[in-house]
Amino acid sequence: MGALHLFFLPHSCPVTRNVRPKYPLPNAFPNTEDEMYKEKAMKLEEEVRSMINKVDTELLNILEMIDDIQRLALGHRFKSDIKNKLEKVFLLEGSDFKIIGKSLHATALIFRLLRQHGYEVSQDIFEGFLDDQGNFLAYLHKDIKGMLSLYEASHLGYEGEEILDKAMKQTSMYLKNHLGNLDSITAERVSHALDVPLHHKMIMLEARWYIESYSKREDANPILLELSKLDFNMVQSVLQRDLHDLSRWDVSAVRNLPDYMKLCFLALYNTVNEMAYDHLKEQGEDALPYLTKAWADLCKSFLQEAKWSYNKITPSFDEYLENAWRSVSGTVILSHAYFLLGDSISEQALDYLVNYDELVRCPSVIFRLWNDLGTSSAELARGETANSISCFMHETGVSEAEAREHLHKLIQKAWKNMNKCQIDNETPFPRRFVRTATNLARIAHCTYQHGDGHGAPDSRSKNRVSSLIIEPISLI
Repeated sequence: MGALHLFFLPHSCPVTRNVRPKYPLPNAFPNTEDEMYKEKAMKLEEEVRSMINKVDTELLNILEMIDDIQRLALGHRFKSDIKNKLEKVFLLEGSDFKIIGKSLHATALIFRLLRQHGYEVSQDIFEGFLDDQGNFLAYLHKDIKGMLSLYEASHLGYEGEEILDKAMKQTSMYLKNHLGNLDSITAERVSHALDVPLHHKMIMLEARWYIESYSKREDANPILLELSKLDFNMVQSVLQRDLHDLSRWDVSAVRNLPDYMKLCFLALYNTVNEMAYDHLKEQGEDALPYLTKAWADLCKSFLQEAKWSYNKITPSFDEYLENAWRSVSGTVILSHAYFLLGDSISEQALDYLVNYDELVRCPSVIFRLWNDLGTSSAELARGETANSISCFMHETGVSEAEAREHLHKLIQKAWKNMNKCQIDNETPFPRRFVRTATNLARIAHCTYQHGDGHGAPDSRSKNRVSSLIIEPISLI
């Protein structure tokens, strides 16, 4: 039932000796080559920056370059450049964006990019593409590129935005129906999008796929492509070093332990206190009350689940979910992340954090529902009574397939609510925390899309981990 992943294991715990990983990880860059590749990447970065800031570049070309940069996972290198460009576009165009004309692709792209970066853009931007009945105009059905862009944009909608709801439904159906009539490269892109929309994808996994896809394009920018490969391997090297550090966490230094629970508690106690102390020293803010509350709430939710299991009680669906979005550990992960990011702390943000604002709650709900979708079959076979699918089936009398469909609708609703929270004037949280909360929901989708990718990973889950952490991209 629980899904507490050790995202925040300490880098400095009681250690008596270094412990090597059982299977040493290949380093994407040996230490002797690190500096050479860093210098090369910095040079390429400046060349790309010059392209972004070129004055006479057409708006659509700039937007497409920004989109490519983000999909290649290079956004972290050009945050201020992208922000400045989008700020100018937003201030220049307001909510009309007449400069983009009647291009569905351009309209959908600018809508998606601005919403991704916290700008409030109305769904009414698409009204010019609707007929008198509110459906998207028939001639657009010949525009594969535009329909694909609209499909991706529709996943940034809010609750109650009917135009975007209709766009998601119509584009999904259209793209599925026309998949067999497309050339191989376009079909690959459409199939990839239909599998998981861009807004729900893990950034680095998407980058691994997009680097290969981008390299097949005739208009691929060789400088951007080379930088993306270098950057991916550099990030991979960091992940490998992090995993090596985690493997050194040797618990043998803790003495006289009567049982594993005491060991777990002691390790957790030291870790959280060390984290809170570091934050107090660096930021002047005592994080400990907020971290301990998150852990206490998590343990209370575990206890409630244990009571249900021991007494063989199947709670109502709402009662289960109200407890389960806490027990999945998302609130603990995000509470720690808020303080570890090192951004400025505001009283309003702390109030939102401690009361589990929608930006904290929604990714936790998504995490829980995806967890149950991935693990419930095995749990039902073991006779466990409390998961969202079994509770909904017990309460409503529907089939397992119908219960799963209901959960997918709730996930979609949670995404819409979280999308609204990402707008700058709707949240007191800094952008980095907003991205972290969004990424938690993406991790959940990736982990449980094909079953229990955490507890019983299949070949697809293993291949994803391997491509992200173990296998570097060839630079030749």
